[in-house]
Amino acid sequence: MLNNAITDRMRSWLEFGAVLSTGLVYLVFISMGAKGLFIGFASLSWIGYVIWRIRQDSHLWVTWGFHTENLGAAFFWPTIIFVLGVVFMAWYGTANGHMLWTEHILALLLLYPLWGILQQFLVQALGVANIMALFPRQGWMLALPVGVFLFSLVHYPDGWLLMLATGAMACFFIPCYLRDGNLWPLGLYHGWLGTFFYLWVLGRDPWVDVFG
Repeated sequence: MLNNAITDRMRSWLEFGAVLSTGLVYLVFISMGAKGLFIGFASLSWIGYVIWRIRQDSHLWVTWGFHTENLGAAFFWPTIIFVLGVVFMAWYGTANGHMLWTEHILALLLLYPLWGILQQFLVQALGVANIMALFPRQGWMLALPVGVFLFSLVHYPDGWLLMLATGAMACFFIPCYLRDGNLWPLGLYHGWLGTFFYLWVLGRDPWVDVFG
């Protein structure tokens, strides 16, 4: 029992450290203008890790949040957050002349959520959940501000507006994950909110940012 506890605690530290390292590697890649290369590298690396760990313990699929057991309830609050976010961004984009529409929008709405699911997995399942496992007394009171701060900080190269938006999204999505333990709605709406934020708030095409 003691050995298992030590192993679990060590794994929590290693996973959390790997998430932090991923953020640092992102900053390196982004400084070289290689955002698309980073997305490919990070996706393959972390998908490989998920497959490896699921083969060791199939129940992790549920523990991490890749399940459909409570899908209806899990979509409730994220949907409200998504609708309010889209309405606000549409207003902001109209008021500031940033209502950009692009021929890439359908591809973005299909593909961006896949990247959103991976990011939510890193932030929630390997970040927030591990912080709570390592510091059970502090629990969400530590995990929430740390998760918000780190997720916001990693978007520093794209400016304060994106940092503010990602921090706000994390502030709402972390409690949703702690309540429902489901990654699917968070990843889906992460991708769609990100798409509209780039197009309507920043006035930029994220497809061009990644692929040129």
